[in-house]
Amino acid sequence: MAYMSEHVKMAVKFGGLKGMFGRIVGGGSLFLVEYTNEGSEDGYISMTPDYPGVIVPIDMRQYEEVYAVRDSYLCSLSFETGVDTNVSAGMNPTSSPWACCFSGVGFIVQSIKQGDYSFLQAQGTVIIKTLVEGEEILVDTKSILAFETSIKLDVRKVGGFAAMCCAGEGAFNTVLTGPGKIWMQSMSIDKLRSVFPPRVVQQGGGGDGGDGGGGD
Repeated sequence: MAYMSEHVKMAVKFGGLKGMFGRIVGGGSLFLVEYTNEGSEDGYISMTPDYPGVIVPIDMRQYEEVYAVRDSYLCSLSFETGVDTNVSAGMNPTSSPWACCFSGVGFIVQSIKQGDYSFLQAQGTVIIKTLVEGEEILVDTKSILAFETSIKLDVRKVGGFAAMCCAGEGAFNTVLTGPGKIWMQSMSIDKLRSVFPPRVVQQGGGGDGGDGGGGD
């Protein structure tokens, strides 16, 4: 949370034992932080992601369920339906073991259901595309953010041996087949980590070497 109006109150509640495992595996927490406007006038609150990026709103009233990559769920809003958003862990929906390993989605996804609006954290430019029945799109394995459960997921080799080793695109692309909507991001956190790997600073012993100057 970055800031909020004066009549918005915060409360921490235990998420319950029923969905505890799913929330933890999906990248969530045991506890839920709830903000409620207790004033007579409209209030406001600003939420910020864990890293520099953009916030993607999804109107959950239009979808029965959405799959998102792990750790992408930020928060949700419930003002019309009065139903809390259900965030739990789901299995990668593909039936291909190759896609489970190389699609970039991982074995575990975040399953998001119910509520009014859910907000995901992403990086770079977010592209939203709706696929018709049978339409395919090839996506970089690190660019998927979320997709409807009606989307089919698979992988396809980038090309021959030379393309897989020397083109800089990796060995596989992810194939998404409609019908349904998909959300993509141009610079995921995994891409950013590969561009700017963490530096390991080594501190040597012996103190400051100084100039090493001598006497007269």
